Amino acid sequence: MTSFLERWAGKASALATFGDSITEGLTIPEMPARWANRLASRLGARLYNRGISGTVMQSSPAAGGAPRDHNGHGRFYRDLLGAERGDVLAILYGTNDARYVGAPHSFGAAGFVRDYRAVLTGLIAAGYLPEAIAIGSPSHLPDAGFAVGSDGFAGQSRETYQSFVPLVQALAIEFGCYYAPVNERMAAEGGDALILPDNVHPNAAGHGRIADIFAGATRL
Repeated sequence: MTSFLERWAGKASALATFGDSITEGLTIPEMPARWANRLASRLGARLYNRGISGTVMQSSPAAGGAPRDHNGHGRFYRDLLGAERGDVLAILYGTNDARYVGAPHSFGAAGFVRDYRAVLTGLIAAGYLPEAIAIGSPSHLPDAGFAVGSDGFAGQSRETYQSFVPLVQALAIEFGCYYAPVNERMAAEGGDALILPDNVHPNAAGHGRIADIFAGATRL
């Protein structure tokens, strides 16, 4: 079974990454240690990092009645289909969607799947082959990570958080994309030791593991 790295190393001149703070990587001061930079290096590709801290994928109404700023659904066309366009994409969204409890009647799994599906549909309609896209499940969180966060991001249950993992896998199958089992492998291959003391963001070792997982992503 051909991995994402095997398929695209030396063949893609540019990688675009799309996600939240884990993708932006500002908690890792050394840029080469961030997962997006590591993956681009292994592919031999230029990096366009389109991660924005605090963002979610869905454009559902959050607390206050409006979508959260810079949500992936609202910005994907601008950020992924503009002049600086990657040949291949790695998307790591879902961690914040799964953590968010601020608007339970309007914001949740249904909106996440709806808008993630719309993003993938739009990318493929704009010319991306499904095999040029890798999508990853939400990052591993320690138990303590569910008790921290502001603006609606504290208080989620692990059961609800983990329920987002198969949603991403199902989307990968539906669209024929590569699937990176970030949550599953982080939990099995280091777990809490891969997370910073803030109990949310991966440390340098965690970023290395995420890069490995995307590199080894397969089509299901």
